[in-house]
Amino acid sequence: MDGGIALHPLPKLALVIAGSFSADENADPGTLLNYLPDELACRCDIKEWSSQPSTHYSMPMTMAMEEMLESVAAEGYAGIIVVSGCGVMEEIAYLVNLLWKRSEPVIFANLMVQGRAGVKEGLMNLHCAVLAALSPGAQNRGVLICSSGELFDAGDAVLADPESPDNAFQSPLRGTIGKMLNGELKFLQDSKRPVFLAVRPKEIPYVEIMWASLGGGDGMLSSLLHARELKGLVLAGFGAGNVPPSWVPMIRNLVRSRVEVAVVSRCFQGSVHKTNDFEGSFEKLEELGVMSGGRLNPFKARIRMALGIAAGLTHNGLSLYMLNQPVSDNIAELYKL
Repeated sequence: MDGGIALHPLPKLALVIAGSFSADENADPGTLLNYLPDELACRCDIKEWSSQPSTHYSMPMTMAMEEMLESVAAEGYAGIIVVSGCGVMEEIAYLVNLLWKRSEPVIFANLMVQGRAGVKEGLMNLHCAVLAALSPGAQNRGVLICSSGELFDAGDAVLADPESPDNAFQSPLRGTIGKMLNGELKFLQDSKRPVFLAVRPKEIPYVEIMWASLGGGDGMLSSLLHARELKGLVLAGFGAGNVPPSWVPMIRNLVRSRVEVAVVSRCFQGSVHKTNDFEGSFEKLEELGVMSGGRLNPFKARIRMALGIAAGLTHNGLSLYMLNQPVSDNIAELYKL
């Protein structure tokens, strides 16, 4: 008490080390706090979880990390900053975002900047992430990625150029939702939380991506047709979601074998829609039972499909989930109980 006024402790953040954050494999995570102003460093508690390169991650490992983040948040932290390599940060952050129902923000900070700005740029991202996580405006925004002094919604952020200090990550659909302006963090637009599964995913199934290319892919698709463990397949199609006609018989057999198949566009800002009615077109694929992945890129579609299958969604439920439509209101019909 001070003059009869209760002093409330300042909000604290958890700084989670979830992978290599420096070219020096022996770098001490504790040194990160030395690069923050004292008034911010004292608000951060370091939690060392993994020193593996992010390229060593898998979906089960990322799910385990998300569970760890939930337990950390339950300790009373106002927000969580995750430091890891940027190579698969897009996918890791996206998976966590699909599971993160809590109000506390989770912000992935890109410290592995290899361009001209180097260490200076990476530490600026750390500073930005700390300011964002402490901001009341970050509450209920889910998972964000901080790079180039900007904040991106994990739902549509993509790694565009890992060596660029200015455009490592981009958000083709929504753009920046926040950025550092004159040393202050400003939020510029609302975030969009994803729809959540009614059932927590358990064992992650085997889901692959098949990329369409000029006259290619038949041999690889044929091998997947004989992979008994395959539970889901994402087709990264041409343009609006079209594939070579030689694929159609194999896709038909996959669907008949109860393998879930979705098609997305392989294009950077592409989306699936009906164009012409020809063999291999999305319209014909839909008639076979192939579902649309909408505007998802192939990597995000694979993650979303895997989580949906792991949660026990029916084919109809998974079709809704791939398009980010609600799947929690009708559990009896949308989940395999």
